[in-house]
Amino acid sequence: MRLLHASEWRMTDFISDDATPQYAILSHTWGLDEVTYHDWRKLSISDVKLKAGYSKILACREQAVRDGLEWVWVDTCCIDKSSSAELTEAINSMFRWYTNAAVCHVVLSDVKATSDRAVLEERMAQSRWSTRGWTLQELLAPPPEKLIFYSSEWTRLGSKTDCVDIVSSITRINKQYLQGQDLRHASVAQKMSWAALRQTSQLEDVAYCLLGLFDINMPMIYGEGHRAFTRLQEAIMTSTPDDHSLFAWGPILDEADIASKVTNYSEVLQKEAPPPDSATCELELFGLLAASPKDFEHSGNIIVSREAARFYKSPDNANVPTKVGRDTFRLDLPMWEQNMLALYHWREPDIAQIRSLDYAALLCHFEDDPSSSSSVILPLLSNGGLTLGRPRTLCYRRRQGIILTSVSEKRTVSIAPEMRINFRSGDVIFRRMVCGSPIQNAGHSMAGDSWYHLDSAIGFLSSFSPQHRDGRMLTLHYKKSDKDDRGISIVFHRLATDDQMFIEVIPVNFAGKDRIKSVGITWYHSTLAQAIPMFTRSMALPNDEWHVKKSPMPDVYLRSERVSIDGSDVFVDVLDLLVGFGG
Repeated sequence: MRLLHASEWRMTDFISDDATPQYAILSHTWGLDEVTYHDWRKLSISDVKLKAGYSKILACREQAVRDGLEWVWVDTCCIDKSSSAELTEAINSMFRWYTNAAVCHVVLSDVKATSDRAVLEERMAQSRWSTRGWTLQELLAPPPEKLIFYSSEWTRLGSKTDCVDIVSSITRINKQYLQGQDLRHASVAQKMSWAALRQTSQLEDVAYCLLGLFDINMPMIYGEGHRAFTRLQEAIMTSTPDDHSLFAWGPILDEADIASKVTNYSEVLQKEAPPPDSATCELELFGLLAASPKDFEHSGNIIVSREAARFYKSPDNANVPTKVGRDTFRLDLPMWEQNMLALYHWREPDIAQIRSLDYAALLCHFEDDPSSSSSVILPLLSNGGLTLGRPRTLCYRRRQGIILTSVSEKRTVSIAPEMRINFRSGDVIFRRMVCGSPIQNAGHSMAGDSWYHLDSAIGFLSSFSPQHRDGRMLTLHYKKSDKDDRGISIVFHRLATDDQMFIEVIPVNFAGKDRIKSVGITWYHSTLAQAIPMFTRSMALPNDEWHVKKSPMPDVYLRSERVSIDGSDVFVDVLDLLVGFGG
């Protein structure tokens, strides 16, 4: 640590905390023409004194002398920022330096002193110091009686203790943490919310200025942009894996709205396709982590549930979050509700699609909720492959026992941001691919030489080839029920011309290799090697629909719609497939 002498023109490096003398430290906001370490070392005394930033250094030194202190620390001139190693060490040590200071002088350079308390509060609220990222740790690190506020004229305004009501109102920080309570008692979401409305000059400093609040050390990589905040969250996740409030970011709906995006089967099985309405559809899917502290603006009263420790120390030992890809994390979460349906709004094409929806119960709740078994609910939608994605909006469920019930029903999930898809002409999106009770989905199969791949999680049938390819694309299998092994296979073919799609519906016996004949239907064995389709249709694109109804076969409704991608020559065929059609 490098300190500036309060009354002499010299600096001294102190290697260890034990060897460091008592010192005053300055908290301020940077302006134009600050005095840097290079200036102090290379310029003449007279030139240094001409710089605008020298006046607050001088005032800090003079105040230190009046306080009986010999040394001061000012970030503008006591750090050699041309050395990346020194800058990294300083940023990782800064919270400790502010904590250990004999006194912290906070100069509000845009606040004039006044005896009117209301006017002072208004001026402090509008001060630039209250909006900067770095000043958050400078506010919280020093003990309450050791942080002193000064006006632009260096008139004493009061200590942190004297101004606790004003500062708490301005910063939205709970009073107990301004009065010295250990910050380890605050949840991750609370700390992030304190930084939600603060700004930094450099994007990476959004993360670096919070290291001390979370007791995290990280290398500084200026130029990494948003990845800095991601790295910070990953480090927090590793150090406090049981604090689910890290994932409790985004607007939070109350329990009355928890079912607003859930779709019931009776609606899904109707002939009319769901409209892409932003009021009922999820518009975008995100990964597990937030993009910035701004995402925690509404999370200031979220605390960790008492059940968190029990969940991670249970006999079957729940898995803590683990990074398995660039932005993909695998973890165990308590599940509250599973296997529901919700609407997702594709950006391109402009359609609403039915996707599976699960609700995970995060192990955190509102601080003022008397029921600690209430929970923040994290919606998870199918997101492609084996991953799930989360919408921006969370839900809050006030329900006695929700955590106690959910903790015993944990599930390992992989959460990742929404996939970015490069469409090819001939790709197919199943807007709906659902079956009504008691019909059972028996899976799908692809031809060995197929040019297509099905991602069943998002109902996307994609082509490997940039050119038109004809032949079998996909076969879907459905049983009549879990007790009846008869059913159907629906085979999709792309024809030689791209304005048609050929469909076969084949009765199938999934239980064995023998054919079964009944009521004018031959149920073929499931290999389909010599199966004869009972119904076929060449779907005329861009729009067509087909209803197959032959008892006791499951009935089938199919509708096709060709949609251009962003007005280009690239198109996708959007299909509605309903097995066990409701009307």
